[in-house]
Amino acid sequence: MKKTIWIITGMMAAMQAHAQDTTDLWRKARQNPNLGRQKYAELRLHSGSHLYTGQALSEFLQHGYTGVEVRVAWQSTGRETWQRAFNYPNYGIGFYTGNIGDATVLGNPSGVYGFFNAPFLRRKRHQLEAGLALGFTYDLNTYDSVKNPLNDAISSKIAVYFNLAVTGVWKMNELFDLTYGLDLTHFSNGRTHTPNLGLNMYGLHVGLRYHYNPLRRIAKQQIEPGFEPARRTTYDRSPVPRPDRYHQLSLYGAFGVVQHPGKPRISAFYGTASTALDYTYRYGHLGSIGAGVDGFYDASLGQLYRKYATVRATDKMQAGVHLGHNLHIQRLELVTHVGAYVLQRDGEKGKMYMRIGLRYNISRRAFAQVGLKTLKGATADWIEWGGGGVLYRSK
Repeated sequence: MKKTIWIITGMMAAMQAHAQDTTDLWRKARQNPNLGRQKYAELRLHSGSHLYTGQALSEFLQHGYTGVEVRVAWQSTGRETWQRAFNYPNYGIGFYTGNIGDATVLGNPSGVYGFFNAPFLRRKRHQLEAGLALGFTYDLNTYDSVKNPLNDAISSKIAVYFNLAVTGVWKMNELFDLTYGLDLTHFSNGRTHTPNLGLNMYGLHVGLRYHYNPLRRIAKQQIEPGFEPARRTTYDRSPVPRPDRYHQLSLYGAFGVVQHPGKPRISAFYGTASTALDYTYRYGHLGSIGAGVDGFYDASLGQLYRKYATVRATDKMQAGVHLGHNLHIQRLELVTHVGAYVLQRDGEKGKMYMRIGLRYNISRRAFAQVGLKTLKGATADWIEWGGGGVLYRSK
């Protein structure tokens, strides 16, 4: 009997000690001004016009476009150096649906994407943000030589969704923000199917953000009824340390699949390849600048060059030089190159090309990258799927 009493007493003491520890942990946790996770949900409306480079769809695009987005975002606190360097960005996922013109020709597309907003002008109740969104759009009505012969913009049911925006954010109260701004949206399949002029839409957007903290309900219902974690972030204002600056030489390679862009339409698929030797200098937390040389191979040029007496393997190759910039976001890099051809058989590819890519650094020496290579300026040439390695880094 005495043994049983001692066991019960010990268990009660242990439970009391555990409860005291839990209370102490909660007391310490609630002192954190960013307890929980500060988020927002945004409803955004779009309206604007098309930048269409063809002619067949002009009458179907004359009334412009409208769109609706729903976004969910996480607000950074500045706990990490890169967050302070980007002036406390917010980032998340979104859903898009819209009317881009005559639905019988173009469809009623929807899309899902990830986005990143970096404030570049901040006041007490107002800020301006530069935003980038990248994802996929679907439910497009595609080109068909019999049923939909006029749609020379889109030839696949799924296309890349790309959006650039400048957004003003006005704080109405602790719960709501009013948002407004300008944006540019692009749909393209990267010539994986042709025809593929793509759709470029520019216009205005306006929206409403609702700020919330998922921990608020849990805290009030299960932990401490009188306590409410903050909806808005308290920023870490620690100084941004001096960035690491270094020189880097890297080698990149990629492949792609395209269809022939000319007429008559050829349904066959052709392989493409890209390679780049790239020098960059890391100038700060935000980015690197550099230059490099490129080599390209496009097997679909074999069909185009049948107009000549002979077609050699070298006719399908081009070489160029580029200037570039890499925007660094933790392990991710937004790669942008502007280049000029120095070797090609004729002017079919134009004089200039660009590359925009998203790179993920697997380690200090290896990376994976997906991107879009263009021709004649901003027209899609092919999607690059590849990666590479760092040959040299000075630090």
